[in-house]
Amino acid sequence: MGKDEIAVMIHPNMLKITEKHIVLQSPVPLKTLSSGVVGPGFGSHHIFVNRHVDKNYQCTNHREDMERYLEENGFQPKESVGMMTAVKLEDVAYTWLEEKDMSLLIVVTAGTGNAVDAANSENHSSEFQPGTINTWIFVNGTLSEEAFVQSIVTATEAKVRALESLEVKDPITGTSATGTSTDSILVGATQQGTTLEYAGTITPLGKLISKGVYTCTREAVEKSAKRKMH
Repeated sequence: MGKDEIAVMIHPNMLKITEKHIVLQSPVPLKTLSSGVVGPGFGSHHIFVNRHVDKNYQCTNHREDMERYLEENGFQPKESVGMMTAVKLEDVAYTWLEEKDMSLLIVVTAGTGNAVDAANSENHSSEFQPGTINTWIFVNGTLSEEAFVQSIVTATEAKVRALESLEVKDPITGTSATGTSTDSILVGATQQGTTLEYAGTITPLGKLISKGVYTCTREAVEKSAKRKMH
């Protein structure tokens, strides 16, 4: 680590959760891979925003709308990864996992209102809907590009397993849901400390991602489902 670099650790105490958004601001830019409305693909970002929108949200240009929202709330769009969700943000689930010389923070907001079985997705409309299962994975470590991609694969497999364990169904086909129609994901790494080349399901990093995403997805879906029952 160079003299000018700040040793940084992404930690749950950095999360700020309000009714309108969940924000995490890192003291240094993280290397990111995401499917965010703002900041998609590989990039370098230090502001992460998961914004609540109404379930009937309609907008001709959701990217422009998200950028405007970020600016109005004091965040620079170029420095941000921005996502949207129709889920109540107080139903968020997050966990901090640590093992040997690596640690990670996983944050999930989830509802199953527009659950979809990916194998039968041709039965669904292609209209944009605000993301329903949004997953953030912050790794305190140095990830290879391969590990970034593998992290997304591993997280997706764990999410599918969580939905299966809760017996979430695709309402149109009646088959097991694998996600919702507009799930979004972010992997961010400090690129400091231990080098993590791989993140497949049986690697040390993959095991932590699997455990965290499975647990948080279940918890977030259960919280959201309980709210609907009341």
